[in-house]
Amino acid sequence: MGSSGVRKHQYQQRYKRILSAALTLFCEKGIEETSIEDIAGKAEVGPATVYRYFETKAEVAIQGGILYWREVSEKYLVHLSKQKYLESNGRDQIRKIMDIFVWIFEQEFDFLKFLQEFDVFVRKYQISQERLKEYEQEILNLKPYVTDALEKGIKDGSLYLTQPVEKVYFSVTHAMLSLMQKLASNGSMLSSDERVELITQIKIVSEIMIRGLQA
Repeated sequence: MGSSGVRKHQYQQRYKRILSAALTLFCEKGIEETSIEDIAGKAEVGPATVYRYFETKAEVAIQGGILYWREVSEKYLVHLSKQKYLESNGRDQIRKIMDIFVWIFEQEFDFLKFLQEFDVFVRKYQISQERLKEYEQEILNLKPYVTDALEKGIKDGSLYLTQPVEKVYFSVTHAMLSLMQKLASNGSMLSSDERVELITQIKIVSEIMIRGLQA
């Protein structure tokens, strides 16, 4: 590896270290309560170094969100490329996708807390849609899997839709992610919330959605 390659590798490593530190703090303290100085300390670099990579804390949050979505997608969407999944009917494919939502809730609590924090941060500071395009694209990586499963279910007769596939995709994914974020962030605020385990709530809603789509 030449000197330029070494510098590029060092740049990428420091970039990831800053983002990793930021995401840890965002999940622990919240985006609003985390400062650039906090991030620098956690990443063991100076604040000036953080600013060399990111102009503002908002940029750190956006790029951190992109990285987080990418890592979670790579970890879970691989299950939707296996032969057994590809050979199953549309209903069973949707069920597998719902299983993935459940797995994410079980294993990626910090990710869901971050999403909740990020949504609040974006609204408060009115971050433009233009700045969020790359972030949105990472979210939309799930879309073809869901729409393909819905279309396959319509064709093979295992699913019945009263609305266009596009609308069903957005409705299902928004509903699931919103519930998961809410429960991950403050699901046990009230005593009544504790009557049903959080993961059980996710499974129940998932099952209701699947049954609602069945032919």
